[in-house]
Amino acid sequence: MLIYPSVESLLYYAQAHLLLDDLDVIWARNLILDELKLHDYVQYEVDYDAIEALDRPDTVIEPLVSYAVENGIITDDKREYFAGKLMNIVSKRPGEIADMFNDLHRKNPVKAFDWLYDYGVKSDYVKLSRISENVKWEAKGTKGKLEITINTCRPEKNNKETAEALKSQKSEYPACSICKENEGYAYGGQIRSTLRTVPVELGGEEWFWQFSPYAYFNQHGIAVNSEHVPMKVDASAIEKLFDFIDFMPEYFIGCNAALPRIGGSVLTHDHFQGGAKTMPMHKAGALIKLKNKEYPYIDMCVVDWYNSVLRLSCSNREKLIEFAVKINDAWSVYSDESVGIIAKTDAQHNAITPIVRKDADKYVMEIIFRNNRTDKEFPDGIFHAHPEYQNIKSESIGLIEAMGLFVLPGRLAPQLAQIEKYLTKEEKYSESKLAPDMLCHKEMIERLVKVSGSGKISAVEAKLNIKDEINRICEEILVNTAVFKPDEKGRAAFKKFLATVGVEEK
Repeated sequence: MLIYPSVESLLYYAQAHLLLDDLDVIWARNLILDELKLHDYVQYEVDYDAIEALDRPDTVIEPLVSYAVENGIITDDKREYFAGKLMNIVSKRPGEIADMFNDLHRKNPVKAFDWLYDYGVKSDYVKLSRISENVKWEAKGTKGKLEITINTCRPEKNNKETAEALKSQKSEYPACSICKENEGYAYGGQIRSTLRTVPVELGGEEWFWQFSPYAYFNQHGIAVNSEHVPMKVDASAIEKLFDFIDFMPEYFIGCNAALPRIGGSVLTHDHFQGGAKTMPMHKAGALIKLKNKEYPYIDMCVVDWYNSVLRLSCSNREKLIEFAVKINDAWSVYSDESVGIIAKTDAQHNAITPIVRKDADKYVMEIIFRNNRTDKEFPDGIFHAHPEYQNIKSESIGLIEAMGLFVLPGRLAPQLAQIEKYLTKEEKYSESKLAPDMLCHKEMIERLVKVSGSGKISAVEAKLNIKDEINRICEEILVNTAVFKPDEKGRAAFKKFLATVGVEEK
């Protein structure tokens, strides 16, 4: 395999897209040759126009990785690791990236984040090709126009492992998967050679922003505390959310509830999630318009949504934060056993998920009320996805799903393809012949087979029937998470809680 043109293609790609300085080309070439165990070089012409037109590095990096595998330099399971090493050679250093970002941010925050995201794609940190393999659709027939993604890029999380991680004091390096020390780290499952972060000051503390390599939506990323400290949602956290929105007004930013089963997958390290996305919940209208005499300038309402959401809107940042803190404090100790809400037993159960964004000159804050209590009937969580729906989603319902964008596990892609065969009669359904990983879908399969009838249906119709079923289940899961159910009793209980903070119906 003639590898020299591929080396030259990567170098020119880096000059065109990664700001590799002309004075650094020879240095970078020699580092690449060393990785490829080559000790001579013949320079070749490459298709410069085609390389300039690329929006990601796949076609220039893949031949070099394949060469390394074929020549025994790496084993096949080290492809991502080796690609990261080569891309890191031709990418800007973290300090240079931060300086460039800061220069752009002073002039235009949106352009700064756009540039940083594009650099992440071009350097192969944001895996655009892998992301594009995810199965996506909009559930237009649902009340909230939910968005569904089957994410084939990441493994399914285990709620029990997340809870145990919160209790343990990990002393490894890096301490967790989102620590600052991951920048450039490449060992085991953490291939972060080309991760580049930028500093952000939130609440007078050093934080940083990074984009997600396997994004759930456009410019999906996280703001992370530079210190490895556990997540918390208090007055300080709420203020930090507003600081971030002042830093980047075109994003939304949210904080998961800091408790197992209703929080994110990393509770051991303080962080927020956000990005350039209008979530389905953001588009939902007002169900009950509200008022508070002490804060007459804050527009407020119960959102017409599946779970329990309060929306606050005001141009006065300080007053909005002040009122949000009062709500958080009140909710943390509030119990109403008539609707199953107990704030605390031997552990804290009530928590909020706050989300902040801007709409013109106003701050908009949505507060999702959560409770992670369990009982004998619902050992995984009373306000969690109930057992009959966990074949589709068993993980914590974090802020992304709570806002209507469901990130479903990659295992569903082949499993749903198998169910489709049962519906089209390509294969005859038999409970006794179900594979072990398909047993969790037994009731759903039998329901779908019954609906499809004894006749043969097309693959298109089978796919639609399966999607309709998943859409319905996702709606039911969101209702499961509602601490105040979307019915008359639930609405009355919601108003009862709001009255404790001086909020009443208009």
